[in-house]
Amino acid sequence: MDEWFRVLAASVWRYLDGTVSGDPGKAPTIADARTLSAAWRALLRLHDAEGGECARCQRGHAGSCTVWQVAIGYFVRRPP
Repeated sequence: MDEWFRVLAASVWRYLDGTVSGDPGKAPTIADARTLSAAWRALLRLHDAEGGECARCQRGHAGSCTVWQVAIGYFVRRPP
């Protein structure tokens, strides 16, 4: 199982690296933006707060869920 996960994780990283290659001539496409948005929405649904507690992490308040901390950091606070 660990080897299978490593193969899948490597594929995800390659996809993400390809969307932001640093090459000004290769900007991310609308399809890339839709895919990334759908992925984030699915991830956040998995970690949706049920009664104030993250459904996946089952840690006290949903604010302590690391998935939500990252989402807030990137989409609300907007890092430099």
